[in-house]
Amino acid sequence: MQRSTSHEPAYPSKSDVGSSEVFSVDFASLQNLEQTLHRHRPARAPADLVLSNNTNVLAKFCDVCKRINMDPLHPLALPFVVIFMSKNKHCVESARTYMKTAGDEAILEILDLHREGVLLACEQLLNSMADWLVLFAYLEFCWRSVGETGADAQERARANGERHSIEDNMVVKRMQASLTEGQVTACGLGVRQQLSPLETALMALLYLSPRATPAGKMLERLYTEISDNARDAELRCLRAMSCFKDTMDDEEANRHTLPVVMRCFRVRPDFTRNVAIVLRKQLNDMEQQQAQKNASTRTLLRNYALMAVQKKQTLVSQNSWIQWRHAVSFSVTTSSHLQRLMYFICLQPRGRRPEIFQGLYTSELCARALVMSVEAIDVQVLQKVMDSLRLYTNNVKQLVDFSAKCLQGVSHGERQKLSLVQQLQLYIAAFQHESVWKQCWLHVLPVMNHTITSDCAEFRGTHEYDVDGVLENLVRSLIVE
Repeated sequence: MQRSTSHEPAYPSKSDVGSSEVFSVDFASLQNLEQTLHRHRPARAPADLVLSNNTNVLAKFCDVCKRINMDPLHPLALPFVVIFMSKNKHCVESARTYMKTAGDEAILEILDLHREGVLLACEQLLNSMADWLVLFAYLEFCWRSVGETGADAQERARANGERHSIEDNMVVKRMQASLTEGQVTACGLGVRQQLSPLETALMALLYLSPRATPAGKMLERLYTEISDNARDAELRCLRAMSCFKDTMDDEEANRHTLPVVMRCFRVRPDFTRNVAIVLRKQLNDMEQQQAQKNASTRTLLRNYALMAVQKKQTLVSQNSWIQWRHAVSFSVTTSSHLQRLMYFICLQPRGRRPEIFQGLYTSELCARALVMSVEAIDVQVLQKVMDSLRLYTNNVKQLVDFSAKCLQGVSHGERQKLSLVQQLQLYIAAFQHESVWKQCWLHVLPVMNHTITSDCAEFRGTHEYDVDGVLENLVRSLIVE
């Protein structure tokens, strides 16, 4: 048998195939595919609009505000935190002075500034140059941000008054002379580079103020930002700082200078909007973490029976919450959080004042929801409502007695870490229904023992639940769209 010696190719050669066939493209199919992908693409979350590094810093800022019981959405929250976390040993008094001069002295009654370990805890949250540089980027001079319309005439007059008053400040004059001596000046065409000597001095005082940050490096960062030709930055900044520190240091003058300096700055409007986005993102993250925690995992055989019972109870309570929500017939414009808040209100004892929450719902919906009963309490809904609490307005007079009585079973270190908001959350948990109060407590503080159980039972027997004060705090903590 003769073997074939033919070497004909099994596939057509390049010359056999036309270029038009190789690169033939059906554009109609591509357009259909693009439209299909666009329809099925998940909607972009609002939090994605904020840069990732800004999100992390703003989350730290929100945590600092929670530690001192201040609303992160307050228009003066950022200047207040800057003064409170300054290197001045009278930082608390300086921060209080700033709020008084700004005309918001009433908020000082609810702030938690003097408790042991508060300032140290805040310093551990915001402790890097990068964090403060991101926050400082949200500040701008008030006389530069005022518009040219007639409605801004009063604001323009106030801004010019702040500018004229700061020019006579001795500390600002000393900083201005020191920067001139060190040749640290603004130079460039950018918005942050077209600064006068007075504005450069104010920016320098701002950059040198934060705790746990090297003053020299902060001044160098400022110099490189405001100058296109920042040569010998380290040497010039050291020379300016030496000139500023070598003169007589008046502690009383420094105490009153930073509040006056911060009056010259204005918080950009997008700061509050970004903080609100971060707060919503934190709530969503907490819900996702809770969902992952409740997901089934590999467990021991002896725990399967307990998990089966808990899963059955959770299913019953969730069905009860869904049935209750459908029976109330919320409108399509009512958010999920407002639905959960009404569910929480219905589970609280009688005696609540309807005027606290009637502005959030229609009168017909309130009348329909308050007469309905709940068969099985969905504890996850209660926990989500408690998580939304971000501010304590110092209106629950029993909270001091509750903390002294019901937290004896908690270690001293854990008690020091609890903020006023967390103490209020524990107070709310202690007065919930007997079947769910321990789960609500453990959601806030993962510590439960006989001492806590007996102390809470005794406290419930001797004190009446201040449900109106709790509802006022929850309504005030709502994030306005």
